[in-house]
Amino acid sequence: SLLQWGIQGMDDVGDKENPGLLSDIFCRVGGASYDRHVSTDVMIELHSGNIYGDNLWLWRADHVKLHPGEEANFPHISPYYRQTVMGECQVRNGMKVYGEAVTMVGLFIEHTTEDQLIWEGDKGYVAFYQCELPYDVDQSYADKSFVGYRVGSDVESHTARGIGIYSNFRDFDVNVATAISHPESAGIVMNNLFTVYLDNQGKINSIVNGKGPGAVSESDRGRPFRCSDNTCSD
Repeated sequence: SLLQWGIQGMDDVGDKENPGLLSDIFCRVGGASYDRHVSTDVMIELHSGNIYGDNLWLWRADHVKLHPGEEANFPHISPYYRQTVMGECQVRNGMKVYGEAVTMVGLFIEHTTEDQLIWEGDKGYVAFYQCELPYDVDQSYADKSFVGYRVGSDVESHTARGIGIYSNFRDFDVNVATAISHPESAGIVMNNLFTVYLDNQGKINSIVNGKGPGAVSESDRGRPFRCSDNTCSD
């Protein structure tokens, strides 16, 4: 990982009266140099509890610098950069949370090649989450059930408000089953969820756990499809 707080397997609940703070954090894998083989498994991993995060942007590069004399591979997108393709700037996950009572306000994760966010700790709270799925994956991404926001199967309590997952499958026609996955439990509360089709191919067929309208390539670009909560009963 690029940033790890706490030690894997060690029980560290933190201090709710004096919580830890992560503020204005930018993690970047690729794009700033000519090296397209930079990689990490996860950008941020939190094993301690009672951490407060504010304004975190975790970005797997979707474009990188051109070598001198190199031509852009997608000049209609930009003649000034190489667009990242499968196998370059590899990052599996943006963030993994194992600690209890972790809060994130303003969390942005983009383009990682597996689940963007994995939340395994109880009593988590997220407000304002923005996520773009990777541009360069193929249907195997969907077949492995990767999502933009995953709450672990053993989590009993989690709250999330304002969750947006976007698709722009540039290279392949990828059909993702759902944007958000969580255990069906009364302790999981989510509000104001939406998906957006940005451009190109593919679709997100539902918003959360197979429920809610999908953002598909036949949709208007940029139009949000919404559920007021995770029951998608509206």
